[in-house]
Amino acid sequence: MEASDDITRSNLHALTTAALSDALAGVGVLAPGFIRYSGTGVVAGRAVTADCAEGSLLPIFEAIESAKQGDFLCIRGPGDTAYLGELLAANIVNRGLSGAVIDGLARDRNQISTMPATFVAKGLTPVNLRRQIPGRAMQQVALGGVDVMPGDWVVVDDDGIIAIPPDEVEGAIGRARQAGLIEQRIRQLILERGMPVPQAVKLALTESRDPTA
Repeated sequence: MEASDDITRSNLHALTTAALSDALAGVGVLAPGFIRYSGTGVVAGRAVTADCAEGSLLPIFEAIESAKQGDFLCIRGPGDTAYLGELLAANIVNRGLSGAVIDGLARDRNQISTMPATFVAKGLTPVNLRRQIPGRAMQQVALGGVDVMPGDWVVVDDDGIIAIPPDEVEGAIGRARQAGLIEQRIRQLILERGMPVPQAVKLALTESRDPTA
């Protein structure tokens, strides 16, 4: 894992998907409907991708072989069959990945829910078809209406999921931090000075543009 990735990951962990969504005007946010089955807080990692044929896990195994510690496995899994269960989840944890985002179904909820990694899917099923059909690994994959490329930053928390291209992540972090400072000032004006919300917002925005205001 590169040192620069460690810094970026740490910076992302200090934010939220809401703050990053605001900084990017909602671009990169996966459509609602994903359910978080394990993990807590904000988790971020680079994407490794698997675009599966229905019922086949072959591209998932290939993507895991390309993964580095801290990466996020991103899976497109069509049909009514599970693409993640206890054994695969344990393998992901053992390899030090941040977790997996599955645009599809999972199973073994009770076992997965106790694991330290973050696992997110669209729902559950006991079915696993175990087909042996090639898919595509480490190529662009569509998740929740967003095209995710290998190496994109994926950020997950309890509000949702956002994917950010590497060349946009530092700008997004900077804008999200600045917005967070403004929000903190608005909160202070409302809670400590009893200022009405419209006036607090106006003053905080004015101060952000001109600190001497």
